[in-house]
Amino acid sequence: MILTGKSLEAKYMQYKSCDYKVSAVVPFTLGRQFMLFLTGIMALLLAACGGGSGGGGGGGGGAAVAQCPLTEDQFDTLTPDDLATLPAECDFLAVDPLVGLFILGTEIDGTDLKVYVHGVNQDFTPMTLADFEQASVTLDGVPANPVAAVAPAPAGVLSMALLADYSESITDADVIGMGELYSNIEKNAPADFEAEKVNFSSEEGTTSQDGATVITVKPGPLPHWTEDLPALLVANEFDPEQDRNNTTLFDAMGTALLGPIEPFSDNFDPTTDDFGLVERNGTLGGVGVVGTHPASLIMVQTDGLDTASQIMNLGDITGLLDRCHTTVIMMGTFQTTLDVDVLNALAGDRGAFVQALNTNFLRPAMQPYAESLGHLVVFTLSSDTNFEDTTVRIEVNGLGRDATETAYNGSFDTDGNCERIF
Repeated sequence: MILTGKSLEAKYMQYKSCDYKVSAVVPFTLGRQFMLFLTGIMALLLAACGGGSGGGGGGGGGAAVAQCPLTEDQFDTLTPDDLATLPAECDFLAVDPLVGLFILGTEIDGTDLKVYVHGVNQDFTPMTLADFEQASVTLDGVPANPVAAVAPAPAGVLSMALLADYSESITDADVIGMGELYSNIEKNAPADFEAEKVNFSSEEGTTSQDGATVITVKPGPLPHWTEDLPALLVANEFDPEQDRNNTTLFDAMGTALLGPIEPFSDNFDPTTDDFGLVERNGTLGGVGVVGTHPASLIMVQTDGLDTASQIMNLGDITGLLDRCHTTVIMMGTFQTTLDVDVLNALAGDRGAFVQALNTNFLRPAMQPYAESLGHLVVFTLSSDTNFEDTTVRIEVNGLGRDATETAYNGSFDTDGNCERIF
């Protein structure tokens, strides 16, 4: 799909960084206008049925919030320590830490399969090498023979894209709090990781149909990915120049996965370009190695109510995540209405969705997860089995996760395993 054709109904997408800004002209069909109109109507209906400041999904929802006597200020400032002073109707606000086993990537090294894993135990402690040494590893349900070796992951294997929703419905306190959460993630990440920060919304003073997607990727210059921790910490600080209007979640996730969709889509070369997360690791189409980071992670803070993306939709993103086997952690605060179905769909089978009242609750809920990244390990399996036809399952302390064949073919495969979708 070429994104440079103009029409009377063309809309714009802006990409900004410390040193450049690009506006892409995007054909905007009547069908997409209708879908955005329908999305807006659904958002209004959800708000009328318990949305606004009290919206949310499984952790509470409009009815539960309505029974909890919180002032508007408390939605921004309440902390877990304050729960003891509130009536029992507010107990639902307590959030347990994120628990689970997470596979961040796989690669073939000669005849060996390497699987990159981290996790949080059911007692909310980060999994360590001692936990992983007790793991059960099976190939198609049969114990691995020889037994899989496990060791701390070497330096420089992890790429992370950290996304922050700057839409008008997200409070300043939550935007600032998410920056602090992301900084904590980066401070705990394994040695020599690389990352980029993506802030997203739409052009101020416009409707969802009229406004350009405004996505700011930091730090500059292209391709933005850096191992410079001080620069990444600065990128997490509140950006007063970022436009704040509607939610452009899908366009932002597409940018994180593929790189800026313009001006590069017309001349994208999968053997050399590495602007997006899926191009940062693995052998691209069997021709050369662009990336050297076999583990990848996307973390996203949003309400899930995308009303203004101009190019990507939910199916585009979930399809790309499935084909690329990318792990996503979705995080939402329910001061606004949360589209729980969308957030769970994006998290998929590999990731997780966490929600909390505000980032004062979200940060401690994510603390064990942050610490677990520092204990990233690599399982090495040697076998006569063709790993591309095999399901590998890893179980640790009652928690398990599968890795399947298409994860082993490189993160971007011109044969279609993780193809660019344009």
